[in-house]
Amino acid sequence: MTAQKRAENLQNVPISVTAVTGAAIENAKINDIQGLANSIPNVQINSFSNSPDSAVFTIRGIGVNDADPYVGTTVSVVQDGVVVGVNTAALLSLFDIDRVEILRGPQGTLFGANTTGGVVNIITKQPTGELGGEGQVIWGNYGRLDLNAAINFPITDALSGKVSLLHTQSDGFFRNYADGKRLGERDMTSIRAYLRYESGNYDGTLIGEYDRSRNGAQTGVSIAGPGELFYTSGETDQGINFRKGHNSDLPDKNDRDTYSITFTQNLETGIGKLVSITNYRQYDSDLYSDDDATTLQLLQTHRVSDQWQFSQELRDHVDLSDTIQLIVGGFYFQQQYDLIQSTQLDGFLRGLGQPQEQHQKNWSISAFGQLYIDLTDDLRLQAGIRYSHEKTSALSTTANSFTTTPGGLSSFDDPLIPGSLIEATGKKSWDNVGYKIGLDYRIDPDILLYGYYARGFKSGGFTGRIAVAEDIGPFDPEHLDTFEIGAKADLLDRHLRVNVAAFYNLYNDMQVTQNITYPSGANSASIANAGKAKTKGFELEVTALPVEGLTLSASLAYLDAYYTDYDTRVLDPATGALVPVSYAGNRLMNAPKWNSILGFNWEVPVGPGNLTTSAQYSYTSSKFTNFTDLPTEKVGAINLVNGSISWSPDGEAWSVGIYGRNIFNEKYYGQKITLSGIATLASLGNPREYGVDLKFRF
Repeated sequence: MTAQKRAENLQNVPISVTAVTGAAIENAKINDIQGLANSIPNVQINSFSNSPDSAVFTIRGIGVNDADPYVGTTVSVVQDGVVVGVNTAALLSLFDIDRVEILRGPQGTLFGANTTGGVVNIITKQPTGELGGEGQVIWGNYGRLDLNAAINFPITDALSGKVSLLHTQSDGFFRNYADGKRLGERDMTSIRAYLRYESGNYDGTLIGEYDRSRNGAQTGVSIAGPGELFYTSGETDQGINFRKGHNSDLPDKNDRDTYSITFTQNLETGIGKLVSITNYRQYDSDLYSDDDATTLQLLQTHRVSDQWQFSQELRDHVDLSDTIQLIVGGFYFQQQYDLIQSTQLDGFLRGLGQPQEQHQKNWSISAFGQLYIDLTDDLRLQAGIRYSHEKTSALSTTANSFTTTPGGLSSFDDPLIPGSLIEATGKKSWDNVGYKIGLDYRIDPDILLYGYYARGFKSGGFTGRIAVAEDIGPFDPEHLDTFEIGAKADLLDRHLRVNVAAFYNLYNDMQVTQNITYPSGANSASIANAGKAKTKGFELEVTALPVEGLTLSASLAYLDAYYTDYDTRVLDPATGALVPVSYAGNRLMNAPKWNSILGFNWEVPVGPGNLTTSAQYSYTSSKFTNFTDLPTEKVGAINLVNGSISWSPDGEAWSVGIYGRNIFNEKYYGQKITLSGIATLASLGNPREYGVDLKFRF
């Protein structure tokens, strides 16, 4: 485990954390982070209906509900020590992974801002220095074909290398109402190369990665009935049937390219172990989105995004004495993104369009320290603090365009309507302090009790999509105070593991979306510090080894999460004026009350080898996926069953198996957002998937 930026046993880490091994990810046939959805207690993972490569992470009710980078994150994705700065680049591929650690609760002391909900910490498999490799081929329904391979090789006694390759493709789950053709095609290739040098007290690893996606356009659906603007008989009133409309004039295109290079260095010195992590990451995307999800041209979007980030972390792990350990360091982060968006609004006024641009720069610098003091042989105090200074500048524009063809439909390159351009700029800096203090007590070598208080924060910023210039902001940072107690126990001669955590959160200065429609008809999605919330709950995780070869697992999570303040304004259709409204008392978004998981893994000798059978059942109770808590935004309870069976000969040089995901073909929504009087836009969970899996090693 590296949840506290140092290697230690999971059972010694005094926070609520779930670790998923790379082997479990391979067995479940998961190829990106979203595949972990509904399988981690009190963790919700979705993608946005109009931005399929964007990640929606919600931990203990703490999350965001917009794809644009200006909204920021409350759950940070970290890969090999590098923070991925924006949601739009965070739906990472999971291939050749050592493990994924899900850290629940604020992690601001060691991981920095925008971790009020927690951290998804991904650790890839590092070079071994020995010649060897492994590969995997998956054939599945919907035309799925995965080709994965990794090879390790020595270069010199001190230098070694590794190359990993993933290719996955499928035909997509959906069919177009217009012509019956498949929608949602996936075609993704990722390559990761390592170069590792190790000599004496020093080691350094250089990692370069390129991810290329040439997928089909987003596959969100539209739910609308008679009287709603997007209602299309035979299309928007059919329920879940994995059919949707995609206008024939709109490209079926979602292209994405991601480049990353990371250099990690470790040096043992007389003043401790020095660690340096340097990274540059770039993300480019070109996405077409048929947002009305009908065969008509009502609401369609073209988004071109270019983003880059640079980060440098330097820290020192020092043993001040036999009983005092210190982690101290500094972190610099810089990022920039440009988003050009063109929207066709023919469903509102034939021929009308709306081009928008967002440009934002952000840089931050922080210093942090985490102290561990053994007060006795069994009682340990931990305390940490992090100071951050950051500065953001922003430019946001919006305008209206109109077709030059009399009575025609809009296009993405129509001329602007004179005088319609609105441009706003902003620049501001903030200083923030996050901290943590806690105690852990070891009753005996196999039972740990812990408790802590922590304060985390999410960065301030500026609104990217504006209707009037004042909507740009800024909005200030939000803060979360967390109290957590827990226990971790290995019992019955380590045949039974029981981990439990209970928490209480106070959310202040909460950044809340202000979906305001002005009397002019202009719509804004500005953000203001107008909210407060309380959340409380628990997670219980149990693992048992009753007999040799059989592992049983179970978890249960409870969450009570609601807004105590949420004040905004809405348009009164009767008067045409903006009137105040409060959403206090509403449940937080993506915050189901209950989540439970049951699973087993059973390995038995069969012939000259071993047969391995695994299965998992997960239950997630109903939830709302927008702050308004409208009945149309409620996602019902979800029951999912996944499983696999494989056989490998003695020595495990190869294996062959079959797998199934969502075996009982549960039909369910992932996200639903209602546009009043227009439609409910939604994403769907994947239908039943199955196939054959072949692995080999040498």
